[in-house]
Amino acid sequence: MSQDFYLPRMLASAERTFTEQELVSASAYVVVLSEPGGGKSSLLKSLANQLEVECVTANLFSHMGAETKNGSLVIDAFDELAKIDQVGINRLLAYAKKSDPKHVIISSRSSEWGASSTKAFEEALGRTPLVVRLEEFNEIEQKAIFSYHVMNEDFVAFRDEVSRFDLESLLPNPQFLKLFADAYIESGRRFKDKNSIF
Repeated sequence: MSQDFYLPRMLASAERTFTEQELVSASAYVVVLSEPGGGKSSLLKSLANQLEVECVTANLFSHMGAETKNGSLVIDAFDELAKIDQVGINRLLAYAKKSDPKHVIISSRSSEWGASSTKAFEEALGRTPLVVRLEEFNEIEQKAIFSYHVMNEDFVAFRDEVSRFDLESLLPNPQFLKLFADAYIESGRRFKDKNSIF
């Protein structure tokens, strides 16, 4: 979503669901998981704003560390670093520990965060992170994103057209929703086939 349009997110752990504000209060050590395009980066920017710090990528943080001690760390795209630099992950966690942070919030694709990542976090920072998943956007939120992205268009007609190709299960993902919305307009509001959508 663009920087001037943002819908606050809900996040779920095994035990409960949190608003963004509740999440920051619930734990000082948080890992946010989601699928690609699910809105992790936008969420982390929002959380960074609430904590009055900058959000940095894991790749950048693994090279420079924290600028100050006792601050809050909001680190996006752990998964991208995990794919290319396993040593970088250890360096990132070591830098985080050295900064003696008040908060550590990390985002990752679900597929790149497992029990070994949680264990590495615990060993480096001495705390077990609260691992949460981004809740999918509901239909009202999907409509709001659609209406902002392509103004003066009929969301129900769009959703029905996407449903003709059994792709409505992808609409809760904001990146897919926007891609499909663009394809919908470009195709004259009538898709020829699945290939033309993509």
